[in-house]
Amino acid sequence: IHMNIHGGQYLDQAGNRVRTWTWPNARASPGPPVPLSPIFISLNRHVGVRILGQDKIAVSFLAMGQQAKFNVGTRVEVLLRSTSPLPPRAPLAEEQLLLLAFRIRIRQLFDKLRGCLTFPSNEQWDKISPPAYLSSQALKITELCKTSDVREEVHSLVRAIIN
Repeated sequence: IHMNIHGGQYLDQAGNRVRTWTWPNARASPGPPVPLSPIFISLNRHVGVRILGQDKIAVSFLAMGQQAKFNVGTRVEVLLRSTSPLPPRAPLAEEQLLLLAFRIRIRQLFDKLRGCLTFPSNEQWDKISPPAYLSSQALKITELCKTSDVREEVHSLVRAIIN
């Protein structure tokens, strides 16, 4: 679970996005507004997380038939002034950009392997194009490299990994 003043997202164990949302008071958040529907996550037999709103986030612990709930949510008011816009999202570190690039490359290789199993003939391999979501993720990470303050060698390494 990742949350900030704009909204949040819930990822599964493989790192795939399960759900994303924006808080009702985050009017200037990037992208289309996605209202929050209640999220209930059981981390294991003893720990659960319940997200009902920005200020209604509860972590519950269950042991020996007893339950303890802790409200960990808080309301964050976003003040929109012409002199102080929303704080920019934190830039990604070089290691994070490289990890994202390798993740895209691994998914590209899995897709190519799936295509090779589907079309065993060598003539068809060059005709298989990557899925659109991988192409768009590759473009996004390239843009992130341009906007982040990373060295040129890291930027060229990311390009080499995803291409």
